[in-house]
Amino acid sequence: MSHAPYAAAMSDVWDRYGQLADQEPAALTPAQRWLVAVCDLRQDVNAGGFDTYFRAWGGNSADVALAALPDLLGQEWADLLQSAMTLLGPTYPFDADARGNTLDQLDLDDRLHELDERFYALEAETDADARLNTYLDANPV
Repeated sequence: MSHAPYAAAMSDVWDRYGQLADQEPAALTPAQRWLVAVCDLRQDVNAGGFDTYFRAWGGNSADVALAALPDLLGQEWADLLQSAMTLLGPTYPFDADARGNTLDQLDLDDRLHELDERFYALEAETDADARLNTYLDANPV
């Protein structure tokens, strides 16, 4: 009788994100908040750039994503998010309406576009899903 080699179950970051995303952030563990914040960032920016991210509720957790990115995806990702957040002023507005008003008042289209392009390049050169799945396998959230 032959046995197939044992294959470890791999986590799926987007399945786990789907389970966590609608919960109140205060009800999540720090590791879960990290995962949700990074997935919010990736989902929103890929859907419409940093303008979309900042106008959406996902941008409310930009500080959490900023803290998580060096460990989860690398410092270059964190540096990019920091650059984008800095465009909104010396104090990042944690309210989506305040961020939207700031975006409407400032002429940031060209600078946001440059940051979007850098983000898309990072997405293309990094297997972010695999890195996040590895994180989930090592740190079940």
